[in-house]
Amino acid sequence: MPRPALRFVPALLVLLCAMPAVPAGAVHTGQPQSTRLDVGSFTISVGGQRTGREQFSVQRVESNDGGTIEVRSESAVGDTRTAVRLEADSAGTPVRYSIEARRGTEQILRLGGQRVRGRFATLARSVTGEAAREYLLRPGAVVVEDDGIVQYALLVRGRTLAEGEGLTLPSLTPVANSQGAVRVVLEAAHDVVIIAGARRDARRYRIVTDAGEVRMLWAEADGALLRLRIPARGLDALRDDVPR
Repeated sequence: MPRPALRFVPALLVLLCAMPAVPAGAVHTGQPQSTRLDVGSFTISVGGQRTGREQFSVQRVESNDGGTIEVRSESAVGDTRTAVRLEADSAGTPVRYSIEARRGTEQILRLGGQRVRGRFATLARSVTGEAAREYLLRPGAVVVEDDGIVQYALLVRGRTLAEGEGLTLPSLTPVANSQGAVRVVLEAAHDVVIIAGARRDARRYRIVTDAGEVRMLWAEADGALLRLRIPARGLDALRDDVPR
């Protein structure tokens, strides 16, 4: 179970949560050390009916403290709009994280998190109030939320698995205030996904969350995401254009 937050954490995270959400397509100026890895969008369907869309970008950011992978997304599903920014180290472990969700004009969630001396501290404000939490960051820990598509880029990018092999990673689900583990298995090293009428070679992964929910993921060899399916929800997210 998550441990209570340290006393210094809320003051630190109030500043983090006050940062404005940045659109997924935003470009960092004056940062030549940033390298774009992927950018695009997904159309999200449930039960065969289109329900929303997610735009995203993935980039590598070099700094004096070492490189990080930065994932940003903006999604609209029904009347809920969500903006996410996740920075992680080379293992996919979070360094900084923020998420803001609105339903119509009402802000229903604002959460910020940051790595602090081997732990990950979060502060969340929602319609039910404010809560600060702290999690022990186990080696290789990754963020796996119940919703969102592009977060899975950090589960498969840079992983070396043979067909049929898998690995278990510690997981954090800050929105639900929980932590556990996620299982990632490479089911097929060679599969095909049709993107905008074009056939794309893909690797097919089977992902099982701590709650036991199965999520099927297709990605190119370099980790570019192509498709996500969650059979239990009837959800299918398909990329709109081929990676460039």
